[in-house]
Amino acid sequence: MKKVWALVVALGLSLAQSLVVQVQGSLESVEARVLEALKGVGLEPDRVLNLGEQVRQVTGPGFPDYRLVVLKPEKGSLEAVSKNPMAAIVLPPTVFITGEGDKYLVGTFDGRLLFSMLGVYGGQVERLTWRLEGALGRLGLVRKVSPAMMPDPGSGMMPALLYRVREAKVEDVVLMVETELTSAGLNLLPNVKVGPVTVIMPCKSEWARIMFLTQPAGGFAAPCRFFAMQMGPDVLVGAIEPMLMTIMPGVMGSPAVTMLQEARQVMTGILEAVGGEPYRPGQ
Repeated sequence: MKKVWALVVALGLSLAQSLVVQVQGSLESVEARVLEALKGVGLEPDRVLNLGEQVRQVTGPGFPDYRLVVLKPEKGSLEAVSKNPMAAIVLPPTVFITGEGDKYLVGTFDGRLLFSMLGVYGGQVERLTWRLEGALGRLGLVRKVSPAMMPDPGSGMMPALLYRVREAKVEDVVLMVETELTSAGLNLLPNVKVGPVTVIMPCKSEWARIMFLTQPAGGFAAPCRFFAMQMGPDVLVGAIEPMLMTIMPGVMGSPAVTMLQEARQVMTGILEAVGGEPYRPGQ
């Protein structure tokens, strides 16, 4: 993994963390066009989440329209997690729609960066990346949002928080994680099977407000992903590394950093509460 990180850093800031396109029209018309564009490239939407309304109900006014289109798992998602379960930190993919009035930003992650970081780019995973970009291209001119900085490969930071629960069943661990998330005040969607991996998608309105007011293009990582997979007699359980979002433009030096640190503390606490021990690939 350290070699992969070093390769990505060597490629520099030419890679994008997210891909975005500006679309004009009402929220409903933009959402309809997004769904049509996704279906046009062979991607099936699974659900549309009204994150903006949820955040305003919990935290008050001053948050824009924000919708999340979560896709159904397809061949690229299955191939990615079969190569590296950490790919579940962004799978199944999310396409976000955010803005106000008649101007909306639509975007998703750029798999050339994230999947390369995880060592899974190629084959069906590459096809998924091109399909996502192709769907955005049907809506307008696609723009890259490049990282403001790249992770230090010597820092030891990985894309995911990884833990191992010894002598456990994945179904039991998933249930425990969901119970802990609910107890911590996070909203939960029904979990999703992506090949051998179960993906759990929680969301905390207070965190979403701070993050997406700071950097709207971070919506590709929403809802937050936890994941679990049977690994012999043990269970590999993990979640996206929140501090990964600090490489996005405008995040470092903003209130989002404190929020991401808080989120990391809560998330590691949940992974430890279910019996997880820190785990490194190849251990």
